Amino acid sequence: MEAFVRAVTPRIAADAAIVGVDPRTLELQVRLHLPALSRAAITTGPAGRAYAAVRTQALVRAAEIRVGLEDAAFDAHTSLLLGVEKVRRDLTLLRADGSVGRLRFGAVDPWAGHRVQARLHYLRCERADTIMQFGLFLRGARMPLTYLAFSPCDRRYMLDVLNALGVPARPGRVLVLTRVHGLPGVPGNLMSLTIGRAVREIKARGVADLIVTAFNPMLGFNGASFRAAGFTAFASCPVTYSYDAAGFFHTRRSATAATPQRLTTPDNILMARGVTRTARRRLAVTVRPLRTVPRETYERREPARFCEPDPGDPAWLRRLTGYRDLLQDAWSTQTAAPRYVGDGGPQGSGRGQCGVASVWLARRLHADHGMVPLYCVGSVTFTTGAQPDVPHHCWIEVGDPRDSRRVIIDLTADQEADSPKPVVFARYSDLIVQGIRYTPLFRQRLDELPANRVWRRFLTLSDLVDRHGTGHPADTGRRDHDRPATA
Repeated sequence: MEAFVRAVTPRIAADAAIVGVDPRTLELQVRLHLPALSRAAITTGPAGRAYAAVRTQALVRAAEIRVGLEDAAFDAHTSLLLGVEKVRRDLTLLRADGSVGRLRFGAVDPWAGHRVQARLHYLRCERADTIMQFGLFLRGARMPLTYLAFSPCDRRYMLDVLNALGVPARPGRVLVLTRVHGLPGVPGNLMSLTIGRAVREIKARGVADLIVTAFNPMLGFNGASFRAAGFTAFASCPVTYSYDAAGFFHTRRSATAATPQRLTTPDNILMARGVTRTARRRLAVTVRPLRTVPRETYERREPARFCEPDPGDPAWLRRLTGYRDLLQDAWSTQTAAPRYVGDGGPQGSGRGQCGVASVWLARRLHADHGMVPLYCVGSVTFTTGAQPDVPHHCWIEVGDPRDSRRVIIDLTADQEADSPKPVVFARYSDLIVQGIRYTPLFRQRLDELPANRVWRRFLTLSDLVDRHGTGHPADTGRRDHDRPATA
């Protein structure tokens, strides 16, 4: 890989100048798409021929990133960094002319996080299970200079390796640092400063004992920023590269009908950073060499934990009713499905809010309880004729879709005015006995939802819930609401 990249470096530099990006941005995309080729295609014949095979995909994605970066740099007020020679640990900016400024560390709004993950980050794929987003901001800026995204650890193999090393890793107490991004031209130490501040914030909230992340040597990363922020390497792990019909890369989580890689690639390096004193002490004496996660273990995709809500448990019904009350306060015409906007539905009803409410609930169940919910779109019919059918509706299912005892959760059962109750929480088989049939037209995993049209409205809902100060504690933070909720 390195020999190939060296051979085509002049081509990459020339193409980067044409597109208007720095060579590293284009090089990342070239590296990301090379596994679509066979080893023979890369090692035999001129390097330019293999480069031509991935050039179009790399150029397209690099050009899209450039457009996004131009707008983000403007909104991040990066011009205020001109003349900055140093950034102190207290986030003070020192300029060559002697003037002093200061950065602000804080939570990143959902709309800005979407912008970074979907448009600016080299993977160009949003993690639907993101529960915390932090960054460093210049004065009055709408976008962060640096960005970090955290998700719950939902892969059992990560916890198993840490526990085998003597580092306590409990389900629900480990976060994964999934996205790291810095705008071009920011001072070199800003990323490690951001990570350090984020760890302090996570510790203050008491939501995790450990943070896990990974870096990819095949893409030219060496983990320097992570090491500078106190992370320790503990294992190596396989990586999956998949490509759509047009040859563009898709992450393992987002890929559905995709072409797998043809090239054998090196492993990622897993790293961990203790949040608590006990975790830091255990990591400090972690046994070397690095443990290896076998590919068969990696491919099993076993969840870190899996549970189902019990419709017979009154505490669960109270919890879901509380979720409904929370969302109801945030519903607006911005979050309603377009077909329902302006139709005169009753204030505070679930009319037109079924999609965003179901996405919000799916993410909450996954983040808080380790569940694997499915987002469903379809119809609800009533065989007793007690109320009108609902031909267009969304809800959540938990459990095997083939199992009649799977759990149906519908936070907007009052989609139609004649509905007797706003929340449905029951097993599919029990609803059938009552003459109620939930029939999905399709189901989607949480990882697939960022590509759904409902996702933009969900980001607006998430922002509005946080504005009320009653959302998930990991999502709360300073909000600037004098701007569009989505971008």
